[in-house]
Amino acid sequence: MPITITAEFKDALDIIEQGRNVLITGKAGTGKSTLLRHFLDSHSDKEILVTAPTGVAALNIDGFTIHKSFGFRPGMYPDALAPGGEWSASSRVSKVLKAIDVLVVDEISMVRADIFDMMDIALRKIRGRDVSFGGVQLVLVGDLLQLPPVVTSKEADLFNSVWDTPYFFSAKSYAELQLKEINLTTIWRQADSTFVDILNEVREGVVGSEALEILNQRVDPDFVAPDGWVTLTSRKATVAAINQTRLSQLPGRRYVSYAEKNGYADVHSFSGSEELHYAVGARVMTVVNDAHGRYVNGSFGEIVGATDKEIMVRIDDTGQLVKIVRYTWEIKQPAVEGGRLVSVRVGAVTQFPIILAWAITIHKSQGKTIPRLFINLKGGTATDGQFYVALSRAVDLENLRFSAPVEPRHIRANNALVRKVRREVSAGINASRVVFLSFNGVNFGLSQHVARIHAIIYQDGRRVADFGSWINPMADLGDFGRQHNIPARGLAMVPTLGDFWPLLLRQAQGGIVIGDRLAMLEGAVRHQEPGMDVALGIGYETGDFQFEAQGETVVERCESMARAYEQGKLVPERGQLVPNANKDAEGAVYRPQWAPNFPMILDNSQATDSDIAWAAMSGGGAQPQDFAEVAECAELLSAWALSRGAWTTTLEHEIKQRVARIDSRPVSLPPVEDEVVDLSQLLRPGTRVAFTGVTSLLGGSANDERSAEICAEKGLEYKKNMSKTRCDVVVAADIASMSRKAQAAREFGKPIIAQEDFEDWYYNNDHAQETQTPNYVAVSAPAPEPKAPVVEKFVADSQHYPYGQQPETEKSALQVVRADEALVEGTRVAFRGSTVVNGELYPHGDSLQRLCAMLGLDYKQAVTKTRCDVLVSDDITAEDGKTGLARRYGKPVVTAADFAQWAELQLDVSFADEAFATEEAEVDELAELAQPLEQQASDERRVLNDEGQRICSADRITRATHRNEEATPQPRSMQAARENLDPEIDDEIGEQLLAQARALRYGPINDGRGTDAAPVQYQASHSAEPAKQAQPRKAPRRLKQSALTLGGITAVTIVAAIAEAPAAVGGVLMLGWMAALVCVVVFGILALVTKK
Repeated sequence: MPITITAEFKDALDIIEQGRNVLITGKAGTGKSTLLRHFLDSHSDKEILVTAPTGVAALNIDGFTIHKSFGFRPGMYPDALAPGGEWSASSRVSKVLKAIDVLVVDEISMVRADIFDMMDIALRKIRGRDVSFGGVQLVLVGDLLQLPPVVTSKEADLFNSVWDTPYFFSAKSYAELQLKEINLTTIWRQADSTFVDILNEVREGVVGSEALEILNQRVDPDFVAPDGWVTLTSRKATVAAINQTRLSQLPGRRYVSYAEKNGYADVHSFSGSEELHYAVGARVMTVVNDAHGRYVNGSFGEIVGATDKEIMVRIDDTGQLVKIVRYTWEIKQPAVEGGRLVSVRVGAVTQFPIILAWAITIHKSQGKTIPRLFINLKGGTATDGQFYVALSRAVDLENLRFSAPVEPRHIRANNALVRKVRREVSAGINASRVVFLSFNGVNFGLSQHVARIHAIIYQDGRRVADFGSWINPMADLGDFGRQHNIPARGLAMVPTLGDFWPLLLRQAQGGIVIGDRLAMLEGAVRHQEPGMDVALGIGYETGDFQFEAQGETVVERCESMARAYEQGKLVPERGQLVPNANKDAEGAVYRPQWAPNFPMILDNSQATDSDIAWAAMSGGGAQPQDFAEVAECAELLSAWALSRGAWTTTLEHEIKQRVARIDSRPVSLPPVEDEVVDLSQLLRPGTRVAFTGVTSLLGGSANDERSAEICAEKGLEYKKNMSKTRCDVVVAADIASMSRKAQAAREFGKPIIAQEDFEDWYYNNDHAQETQTPNYVAVSAPAPEPKAPVVEKFVADSQHYPYGQQPETEKSALQVVRADEALVEGTRVAFRGSTVVNGELYPHGDSLQRLCAMLGLDYKQAVTKTRCDVLVSDDITAEDGKTGLARRYGKPVVTAADFAQWAELQLDVSFADEAFATEEAEVDELAELAQPLEQQASDERRVLNDEGQRICSADRITRATHRNEEATPQPRSMQAARENLDPEIDDEIGEQLLAQARALRYGPINDGRGTDAAPVQYQASHSAEPAKQAQPRKAPRRLKQSALTLGGITAVTIVAAIAEAPAAVGGVLMLGWMAALVCVVVFGILALVTKK
């Protein structure tokens, strides 16, 4: 088939014709393979060696694997090519490498850096020319954001010690290439502009809420891909199970064909099945191009006839019936004969050139187009770019389905690669402002958490800012804490990453970022601040300049980058500047009193009064203009410490000292009441104890086995995890820890005691023989004295008052409000205690943050004066820190039970929208509306085990959101729910139906004291405006339509009975008749109600 030579194709071919080394890249569907084939077909005068990293990729382009072409063996590294190394080119390999003019490498994204270096060394050595790749022209082809190179866990440490990344551009030989990048932009596969925009976001790993919402309208967890659809999944085992199940359901004879091999051939030598099971009705995909052009590699079809010797397949695209017989793959290797590069046959495999294709792996789908696609997300995605490969096989949104909601964790992209790709296609910049950033923190392997950041900023070559902050990593500190001598409670008052970020963005705006360990930041955001927009533009890693930052601390490493910049070694030329930042978003910086000194200089021209106040609190030289900003900083620091269970007199004194260095005026802080607790009464025989952040215990290891032995010696029961009903106490290396266990302990009201206090108790108490029931004491955090453990408890009254305000009355009453009154989109909400919605427990941290995002709320960890609007509490009688702060600052409180009911109503789209407004409502939904709502609620109730995990019932949030593919967006508030009601239904009737159904569905509201209160009545508020003219009602029209449908089906059923139609037809008609009857009954009732 002839191809269309577009302008960008012509430009690309011209550049290749000039003999330059090129990288042909572009998004999926832009014609990279088409351009490559045209180049190969039109240059028969050149000796071109076509290679690819895998056998499947090589077969797709009629080429060879890199290993076969160069004589490499698995496990070889570049040192194998050194003199005396294990690599020795055979005569064939030597002749081939000497003869070639052009080396083509397809699917370049999968080529590892070490293999790329080995190719360079081999060509230099064989050709006797010490120039890049021995003087051979390189044509590299592939989308760098698709499938990545594979580095096994066993070789990862060794690999990472030599190469910055596994990608070919991290190879030592890459810098000499002077590679010209050809970026193809015209997408041929997809014509839907909305879908193309979504693909672009997915490709770069940054998907907005709107794109996710559109994708998740295609979720159907019960979807069974019909014939004509293809299921993609990441795992071979899942593919095999799906295909085997579907094949076993076909009637008729099943056949099996075994691949016949000879010579140098194995399972990787061909793209067919070693053992092909097939039958009439099987869905298949062709894996070769037909010599007669009837199908291509990747055509889908259905077997309509079969014998042992031939298979008849109807091709989906053309409807053409083709006979497929066994095909012979010739296994070849490159050689030189008569001075020309040729392919020599060394083996063969014979098999039918099809595979079963109800399901195929994402990897095997690369390069294919799938018109009707079902993506099975079971097992998630295994590599960067894998979801993009799967999604980009589809042609439109209409013929796309997912087995589960698409989440950010599925959309994985290598951030360093994204920056490189986006930077290369961006315009040149005038980098008058340059921002150097360095990060460090806790590395758990699978997750990273930032704990320190430093920034140095230059404007027009002059240093204008030099500042940083410690960051609460929201995790145990582990080795990082010991390396930096962080004391207990040492990070109790430092900001979170999200608290610091707005200040950084204001300082960085208009600059180009050069970062040290940017990958740590990008990984940390997923765990510390899910959904946070990093918004640093498109900058550079230090490695992009072949430069490595030096120093032990972030300050030293930042200084080394600044010196290199001043010496002209770091010169950014492309990228995107940090965009303008929000001036109203509150930021924060903090240098703890115990920490070594570091600069705290802001660029005041890009700082707010609040920013300057924060810097001044940590030793910054600029004087705040408004003392109220300083007072607010002090309030926030105390609130953070309180919420982390670490508010002590020591920290109170520290804050007052910091304020006094700025201004003599006093500030009001929450008082601390020290309550001495006898650990001998807390840690009684049978007490169940968990540990967090404890790496060594009583001078030895703190592994599970030893921890259990230590506990058993004192009659305690060791627990690996913290749960509400199976654990009583948490022992923490730092009682201000924000680890999951520590957060759960605070959530469940469990005591957290310091490791040093536990060890002191261990040596000085002996309860191993006692058997009385333990006396549990609820405590949030003990004071630091090791000999007299102290629990600190917040008291709501105070003798002090904030600057510019009058004293508060002692223990002023909490302002308890209804959820629908207090919660609107954007409300900033903190939580106290347990939060259960739809029977599912949402722990503090990531889970609550995701729930709030679904509800349009802004999750906050602490109750503060200016950064929190509402507290949701499961016990409004509690006397803990958050409740006291809500009372202190006059923040409204919503009971957890009321919040749960409100949240369930927001998440249940179908209950309001579909029941009253959607004309296309399905019959089963109408039947559900007609059944007793109490039974519906009972059927959907979730069952939790003691760990708060769901063990039965489908996820109602998922089902409610995605039950109907055309569902409208979820309402963000009760007001939004009202606005989404059918306007043709009278407002008062609609509100009454909602209120009645809501009361039946959820029952009475619990007020947080353990007793049932009267249900909150959600009623319409009527204004004094004139009543609107009554609108025509839809229920009578729907009744009429349903009645006509019932009559039609009745007539057809009678005709079918007279004609003696098959029983199956009669059964289907009877089901339809019954469904229509249900519609008539339901709409008849609604018509009567609305008429009244």
